[in-house]
Parts: sequence; C-alpha cells; structure tokens
Amino acid sequence: MSSSSSISGDSATTVPLQTLLHLIPIKLVSTNYLPWKNQITPVLSFQNLIGFIDGRYPSPAETINTDGKNCANPAYITWKESNQKVLLIIQATLSKEAMSEIIGLTTARQVWLALENAYSQHSLERMHTLNDILRQMKKGSSTVSEYGCKFKLICDQLAAIGYLVKEHDKTHWFLCGLGSAFETFSTTHRALPSSSFRDLLSKAENHELFLQAINVPTAPQAAFVAHQCRTNNSFRNFQGSFSNRGRSRGSGRGRGRGCGPPNCQLCKKDGHSATSYPSLSSFAQRAPTIDANLA
Repeated sequence: MSSSSSISGDSATTVPLQTLLHLIPIKLVSTNYLPWKNQITPVLSFQNLIGFIDGRYPSPAETINTDGKNCANPAYITWKESNQKVLLIIQATLSKEAMSEIIGLTTARQVWLALENAYSQHSLERMHTLNDILRQMKKGSSTVSEYGCKFKLICDQLAAIGYLVKEHDKTHWFLCGLGSAFETFSTTHRALPSSSFRDLLSKAENHELFLQAINVPTAPQAAFVAHQCRTNNSFRNFQGSFSNRGRSRGSGRGRGRGCGPPNCQLCKKDGHSATSYPSLSSFAQRAPTIDANLA
C-alpha cells in the first residue's frame, strides 16, 4: 500500500453503493460459491477494492506518533472507510446461512477467508464425493440440456475447491452418462480427438433432436387406427341399416300381396281363414267321408 489514494480507489471509477449492489443479484448459499465469487470479484476490482480481500491492503496502525503525541492516523481512517464499503457489498450479497459464518468478523479480508473456508471446502473428502457424483451421474429421463447443466454444476463445484476436471475426463464421464440411446453417438465421439465440453454438449443436444425427428411418436399412429376403426364401424352400421331397410321393404311387399280379404282353405270362401272356420268341428267329423269320396 503506497498511499491513501491507492486504498480509497480512483474517484473516476467510484460508483454509488446502491448501484454496485444491483450488479450482484446472486445471494451466496452453500451451492453457488463459484458463481457468487465470479460476480463479486470484478465489481470489487473495478472499484479498486480487490486489495481488501486478497490481503494487499492490510489495516494500518490506528494512531501515529507525531511530535511525541499519539494522533489519529489519516491512512487508517481512509482504510477503514474503504474496508466498510467492501464489508457492506459482501454482506448485502449473503444469505442468512452465509451471514452466520461471519459473525464477529470486522475486516473484509477476515470475512472473505471465512466464506472461502466454509463454501470452497478445500477438503479431500469433498473432492472424492463430487468426483463420485460426476462419474455416477446419468441422463435418465432428463433432456440432454438438463443433464448437461447438472454435470457442469458438479464440475464447477470441483473447480471452486481447487480441483479442475480435465477435459478428457469430462468427455468420458459425460458420454457414459448419456445411456444406451446415445450408444452410437458416444462410441463415435470417444474415438475422436477431445473437444471442449461446451461443443460436446451442443452436439449431444443436436443428436437428441435428430433422434426425436426419426423416432415418430406412436400417438399419431394410435389416432389413425382409432379413426380407421370408427370408419369401419360406420361402414358396417351403414350396411346393417341398408339391409334392415331392404328386409323392411321386403316384408312390406309380402304384406302388400296379402292385403285382400282372407280365403278359407277349407270351404274355399273369402272373408275368413281356416282357423276361424265357423263349423270347424263338424268339418273335422266329415273329413273321413270326404277323404273316401276323393279316393
């Protein structure tokens, strides 16, 4: 720290605090340390305040000895004002969970280190856990885009704790998780030179669209079959109706031929039928005589 002006920053780049806070919409929680850090660091750097979190601007003495007297140190006053500004920016972007990690801390450097230790989690156990999740991750019923976002999130969490996943490892684990539907795609790309994960994800998304295009859903086929069934049923109903009308007209014609007075088959007279013959009993008694005469 060469002067108080270097601590307070260049006035030409000074932006109102309220405006700065609008530039950092993310609230820090346990799962988004890297995105939060990537948002807040450029803001502090632009305001020439990054030295308060990386240790370059330590706290000067509160007092200085001038002519044998202890007096307030102007450099400390300037430093304190800038330190408070950084604290306000950081605290305004913390969740309640993250706020509990910095209780009692008074400098921006202390707060930064506490958050880094709490959420970067530089631990071998954490690294192994995330690596296991990455290797075992499967696309399942998710879209390629959703699967890719989850995959990248784990890679980012590993990067946040200092373990960068190599590109060829990303490619291998990502392809393994796509599943059997992408077997041809995965086999082909494993044989090709390694490309960036972003390019591989884009190609996988395009391949997914291709598979959807060539594998026509069965719903339209079912609808076509249902339509055909309705058509066939309608045709059969029409045939049945036509046949019924034909039988009805046939029956009508039969009744039409018998529309005259009934003719008795016994006495050969019109006006009654054999079943209503007036002397049916006497006719039955004379039947043998009639038969004999006929013989």
